[in-house]
Amino acid sequence: MENTFIVAGIVSCIFAVAKFMEMRVVEKENKPLKLLIRDALVVYFSVLVGFFIIDQINPVIDASMAPTQPSVFTDNPSF
Repeated sequence: MENTFIVAGIVSCIFAVAKFMEMRVVEKENKPLKLLIRDALVVYFSVLVGFFIIDQINPVIDASMAPTQPSVFTDNPSF
């Protein structure tokens, strides 16, 4: 579980740095830091929700992809 929060934090930091560079280099206008922090928090919680959904769906996918015995008769007929 701790790994999920670390990954979400790293993704959020990378997003914030990329957004800051875009604001300074590409757009060349200053926006309030409050908007940048809000967007980074949205990304953080989006990553957490994504990991939660994957954790919830993963057992269902694993169960459906598990190898099962074939349901066909492969022995000699008894008649």
